Amino acid sequence: MSEETTNETANVELEGGTYEIIRKRLENQGQELRTRLEKLNGYRKDIFGSVETTLISNERISTDNNCTAQDIAVIGEKFLFGYNVIMGLKSEISLEDIFSVYHYQDNTFVRDELTLINDQKFIDNFNDLFKY
Repeated sequence: MSEETTNETANVELEGGTYEIIRKRLENQGQELRTRLEKLNGYRKDIFGSVETTLISNERISTDNNCTAQDIAVIGEKFLFGYNVIMGLKSEISLEDIFSVYHYQDNTFVRDELTLINDQKFIDNFNDLFKY
């Protein structure tokens, strides 16, 4: 073997060894960070308390129009669901085109009337927003 081939082999082994050393250091630092975060989270729970959240089901909300969901807000025992919908040739957009109100019953969303947001001042502001 030539000296050049020996040097190339040594460099490849050295680079491979360097990579392994760096990877091992990063793994150790990552584990140390996880340990510290778990300890800090334990202190936080002791001081402020904790409520564990878990997903209990995955449910769909049905609307009259094909839409893109934007947000859902909880108001008391009801849910206000807002969405974007392309209305096509319709000249005016009403509350029912953008919002729906639901309550949760028997593991499903049940549609309610819009009385929750059926306020004249809100309707005027809504109409002005979509007019301009």
